[in-house]
Order: sequence, then structure tokens, then C-alpha cells
Amino acid sequence: MSAYAYRDRNRTEVIYASEAMTENIDTLFFCPNKDCNAHLHICAVDGSRKAYFRATHKQFPHIDNCPFASSANHFDSDKFNEQAFSFDDAINNLFLVKKESERNRNQRNIGEHNNGEPNKQPIKTLRQIYSMCKSRPVTDMYAGKKIRDMILDDRSAYYYTKGCFGNKIVEARRQVGYFYEDKSKKIFLKAPTESGKYTFVLQFDEEKIYNKIRTEIYNNRDRLFVVAGKWERIKQYDYFISNIYSDRQVKVIR
Repeated sequence: MSAYAYRDRNRTEVIYASEAMTENIDTLFFCPNKDCNAHLHICAVDGSRKAYFRATHKQFPHIDNCPFASSANHFDSDKFNEQAFSFDDAINNLFLVKKESERNRNQRNIGEHNNGEPNKQPIKTLRQIYSMCKSRPVTDMYAGKKIRDMILDDRSAYYYTKGCFGNKIVEARRQVGYFYEDKSKKIFLKAPTESGKYTFVLQFDEEKIYNKIRTEIYNNRDRLFVVAGKWERIKQYDYFISNIYSDRQVKVIR
């Protein structure tokens, strides 16, 4: 599903699902993924979710691993406090290793009520940040920051001609062949997913976290992944590395 689509095959005229509710359900729209020929149609609110675009005809489905076929793209902006969001603060928070008890306590605190009204929190988790970024074009803004300045994916690849530096989330696929080194506790991913131009090296210190992420990537080796890191170039021009301190920095896109 997708929160936006394009009216034309050349992807020059964007339309948001919130704007398309007056459109006929048979009106054809095009997937934000330029390599995907899925025919999208507006789907009405079902009582718990806002309108969204979906490939409803089996003859024109999403291609394999198209990010816009995933429910991970669903993002309800009304549930979060955009003005309170700081991208760098959120990414830095993902680097912190938290005990399970603290995670559970934080989860309970989300959405607490004052005087019967829910308190809107800023987005915090990697999945929330990823969903927000995928729910709008990369030239859009969220909390004063352009989407392309937060995520490297196939849509924003044009912007990263000189590499990927600093705090960024990266949509990636595993490196073909051997994608890990047990001795050095490194995992190798490729992004953008279409070209695989850059190699992203995930460097682990903790054996337990390394083994968990390596197993998760192996078990989902044909899927895409999103990684939050503070990236810097190493050796070769097209290699970038980040320390992975927490399993909260890596998620499978399902």
C-alpha cells in the first residue's frame, strides 16, 4: 500500500491518497517505484485506516520486493507530533542499548492520556521513521527536513552521487554471496537496491547482537532491510560503515 502515487506513467504528477477520495475507484494511478508497473487504485477508509493506494488487479501487481507493496509504508501522521520530531535525536536514540524492562516501560508510556486526551508523541522507532519517509515523495518535508536528507533509497539515489554520510536510514538488500564475516563481526548490504552502487558495512561489537542480525538477514535474505546508522567512508570510494550498537538499528521490510 502507498500513501501517494502518480497520475502519469512518467511520474511527474504526484497525488496523495487524502486528495484522491473523490476519484472514481477505477481511476488508474502509478506506483512511486519507477521500476514497478503496478496499477494502483484508491481504497476507501475501512474504519481504522485512512485512504491508501493499492494494486487491486492481479494482472498488474507490484514487482517482487517493491517497497510500496508492503504494509510497512502505512503511516498515520495524525497519531504523531511532527513538530516535536528531531531526526538526529531519533537516530541517536536508536544507538542506545536499552534493557528489555526499559523498552516495555517506554512502550507503556506511549500514548498516555491527560484529561482524557491522548498525548501525541514524535515518531521514535526505526519502523516509524521508515514508514514516514516512504509515505511521501523525497522532496517533501517533515519537521522541517526533506525526506531525501533522511533516507537513501531508489527514489533519493540521485541525491547521493558522492556517497552517504552522517545519520541516515538506508533501504538495502543483502550482498550477493557471502554477506558476513564472523571473525570481524561485519555484515555487508547493498544500496540503493536497484543499482547496488554502494556497499554498506554493518560493524558489530557485541557477539549476541551480531548473531541475531546475521540470522535475521539470512532467514529473510530475499527481502529488503532498513538500517539506521552514522555512516562514514572507508577505504574504497563506494564503501560506507556504521557501528551497530542495538538490534533496533536494523529491521526487515515485510
